[in-house]
Amino acid sequence: MKKETQIEYRSEFLNDVAVVVVFNDDPLYSQVKGFFEEYGFGFMVPGQNLMIIDGEILVGEPNAKDILKFIEAHEVSHILLDHSGPRNEREELEADLGAYLLLKHYGYEKPIELLLKHFEERHGMEFDESLLPEISKKLGFD
Repeated sequence: MKKETQIEYRSEFLNDVAVVVVFNDDPLYSQVKGFFEEYGFGFMVPGQNLMIIDGEILVGEPNAKDILKFIEAHEVSHILLDHSGPRNEREELEADLGAYLLLKHYGYEKPIELLLKHFEERHGMEFDESLLPEISKKLGFD
């Protein structure tokens, strides 16, 4: 059986966004590896409704689907919150808060647990629900 080098699907959170998960054996991986090193586990391709996620971080992970769903929600939050250009700490915080709200809205508890577990190390602060109403309003959940 041939090893899968790429997985493609439509984002559950924003249907017009294509999600491509690439693995090391895919020729595309060498082209995007530098972007993963610069931007993290996933990124949106500027000017396209295309998200590329590093599949190598999922290999051997028992909770790979939960990690993938968190990354997808985080990247979609950047779109929904109109973040453009180079990322900054504020936008990364907002995207995690947006991911929390999206995951909650769609009933994904395990990815939320992952987000909360790593929130302080990602942002240097504890998760604070008082930050959610502003993001919820921006996402149109109010």
